[in-house]
Amino acid sequence: MQDSEFPEALQIEVTNRCNFNCLMCIRRVWSAKPLDLDFNLYRKIAESSFSRIDRLILYGFGEPFVNPNFLEMLKIAKKYLRREATISVSTNGSLLSPRVADKILKRPMVDSISFSIDTFNVEKLSRIRVGSKPSAIIENFRYAAEIRKKSGGNFKLGAEVVITKDNFGELPQLVRNFAEKCVDYILVSHIVPYTDELFRDSAYVMLSKPPLEIALPLLERGSDIIREATLEALGKAYGVNLGRGSAEIVMNLWNKAEETGYWINLPLLLRSKNKVEMTKQVEKTFRESAKIAYEHQLNLRLPNLYPDAKDRACPYVDKNTMVIRSDGMAAACLEFMYAHPYFANAHMKKIYDVLFGDLRKEKLEDVWGKEKYVNFREIRRNFSENIPWCGDCPFSTLKCFFTETNLLDCRANAYGCSECLYSVNLAQCNL
Repeated sequence: MQDSEFPEALQIEVTNRCNFNCLMCIRRVWSAKPLDLDFNLYRKIAESSFSRIDRLILYGFGEPFVNPNFLEMLKIAKKYLRREATISVSTNGSLLSPRVADKILKRPMVDSISFSIDTFNVEKLSRIRVGSKPSAIIENFRYAAEIRKKSGGNFKLGAEVVITKDNFGELPQLVRNFAEKCVDYILVSHIVPYTDELFRDSAYVMLSKPPLEIALPLLERGSDIIREATLEALGKAYGVNLGRGSAEIVMNLWNKAEETGYWINLPLLLRSKNKVEMTKQVEKTFRESAKIAYEHQLNLRLPNLYPDAKDRACPYVDKNTMVIRSDGMAAACLEFMYAHPYFANAHMKKIYDVLFGDLRKEKLEDVWGKEKYVNFREIRRNFSENIPWCGDCPFSTLKCFFTETNLLDCRANAYGCSECLYSVNLAQCNL
């Protein structure tokens, strides 16, 4: 898809405030000021821009219904959007009471609404979604499902599920439960690890699958093979044969991977042994879940289990989507909306926000057309060719300079997307 002169979609964060404190939320690690989007700014954007877009996505890192003006914002959206344009909302479900649901769903003010529900186990859900009342969330979801059923599908009802090593086994039953409630789609995403602890709870690996499969024989040898190969290489340099053949084994596998266009990140591979074993179980669970979804004609959007350095894309660039933060700043994407820590490839990383303009002072089309923003998008049109993938590079696990922040990658691209989970479909955006 080529770049357009105007965004095809706007994702507007109507608030970054939330009434929950979920275990996997960025809010636990950021220092952003809690803020609702200024209502007059929203109206200004609606009046000048909504008639030119195809999709309006009303969510960010906050709970939309926390904003006291949210229902009025929906009315304004319906007023200024073209008839064929769509409105999507993502919610934790806690504030979508029957009274509120009657207002926005019986004569639908949205085209799609999704609930974040990771499990129907009330006790487990309360541990994940800290501050929630799971029984109320589930009841609100059931009420919305009844409205959708009686309306004959005047709006799409969805569910968003974040899976970890603790809840992935529940996915088949969760899909079955959602199917019984006539859900239209389920979006499943892996956890985004803002901390080492969150990464330990994740259910995926960061190494591309082709080189991972080539290098699997090395897992049984463990870290000893690195030590032995290093000693053998040093010995060879001094004419000493220390041979157990470790260096040759490593080089042969490395060359085999290179022939297919990949690298082997051996340090990360050896640290990922438990993850590799777990992904086999996750893969089995995904297959079972997909079968259930197919039987019920349910759109189940599963994430990948492994990245692929040769198959990457930016969902925001590919879908020509601009993100507007709750303070009115235009951001590159969800991941770059706010400064925060990030744990990837066995190292911590500092993510800085990537902003291209201030819609309080600038026109939306002027921001979209800025050279810096256009270049950012153009480079990512051919993502796999232009952006490196650090998961397959041993230097990333050994704390390469370019992995300390997202300001620059090793190919001199401004703003590093080389460890982005969204680009490899491990994490998914509801766009």
